[in-house]
Amino acid sequence: MSLTHAAPARRPIRITRPVGLASALTVLCLIVLFFVSSKVLEAAGIPYGSPGGSALTKFHPATFLALAALGVWAIAIGPGRLLATLAAKRPGTLIFALAILLLTFQTAVVQKLPISAVVDTFVLPLALFVSISALRAPLAERLLIGLHLFFLLNSTIGYLEYFTPWRLTPNYEGGVHVTYDWRATALLGHPLVNALSTGIYLLILTGPGGRRFDVPIRAFLLLYNLGAMVAFGGRAATLVLLGLLASRAGFGIVKILAGRPFRRRDALVIIVILTVVATIGSLLVQGGVLDSFIGRFEDDSGSAATRVAMFSIFDGMALRDVFFAPDLAHIASNQRRLDLGIGIESFVVAFFAYYGIVTTVLFFAGLIAFTAEIVRSVGSAALLPLGYYFLVSSTSTGIANKTIDFALVMAMILILLDPRFIPKPAAGPTAC
Repeated sequence: MSLTHAAPARRPIRITRPVGLASALTVLCLIVLFFVSSKVLEAAGIPYGSPGGSALTKFHPATFLALAALGVWAIAIGPGRLLATLAAKRPGTLIFALAILLLTFQTAVVQKLPISAVVDTFVLPLALFVSISALRAPLAERLLIGLHLFFLLNSTIGYLEYFTPWRLTPNYEGGVHVTYDWRATALLGHPLVNALSTGIYLLILTGPGGRRFDVPIRAFLLLYNLGAMVAFGGRAATLVLLGLLASRAGFGIVKILAGRPFRRRDALVIIVILTVVATIGSLLVQGGVLDSFIGRFEDDSGSAATRVAMFSIFDGMALRDVFFAPDLAHIASNQRRLDLGIGIESFVVAFFAYYGIVTTVLFFAGLIAFTAEIVRSVGSAALLPLGYYFLVSSTSTGIANKTIDFALVMAMILILLDPRFIPKPAAGPTAC
């Protein structure tokens, strides 16, 4: 969807400056989104995720930029025309906006919680979706190239942090500097955010989003970024990614056996990749390089036990409260009783615990509508990365807490899977 096309063609002079400003704000928002993590804000002395400070410090800077960009786009296109275009072409965005209003009311009025979590987690991706969709092709293509370079740089930093004590981004938890965690923080600030985002990038790279590269370059990017998953230490993200990549490869082999034509050069490259992965993986395990990562599966610091105990979080609660407004004091008491010191490790369970059944179901309906608009924008290639994101996020509090992860993922999918820059598939198993 190119929203800028909806502006009156007879008045180009009046909209040139607003469109240029809106595009610049959108690009700046993306730069801040990918390079200024919550950990960077904490390291800079801004209490984004810790007690104290002004109410404005609780909102991510990218949110302010996204709202500013949306406002300028509305001026350039016309507020009424913009709403009409969204209603006609992207109705899921308006449904999601209504769902966000409901969640905001439940958060601020009923549960009396800060609204910064709702704004950063959901308003930011909604505003950014409209802005990215309105970008013209030349700028969108430069952003696409920039994202490929970003993940190359991010993985390189991840390797450096894994093999040295150096950290680009200090790790803060509740305002306290954490030094015991061996996992790399890199540019995205948190090991699990890095693992999740890199996993999504690899799924895009091995699908239609990687077709712009020749097979050797694509293979290098795949191997290089896949190795960085070890540095980031995300167990769920890594296991689910390997399962999906294996399924995608198996599906390609089945199609070849069924008679699909393929190029010998591509088949040779794939064989070499599999051999290199198996050989290097074996050497790293035997050399002890992967001991820290493997240790995450042997000792999960109570994470698995938490995922079992969290289903008892509603014990002793009145049915009316479960449906409409859970007693947060009672939820907190159950957390202490169940020893859920690391939180409710499922955003689905956390939503029901914080907002109740009615609000959660209605909001999830709006979220599904918005997700459908993302798929409509770039095609079915978005289904696997989105499914991966929600599946991995379901093993943590994810979008039930304040996070910019959803905005990151949405931006990656819209930019890297932009249909304008995906070549038509060629014959062969790599033409996913």
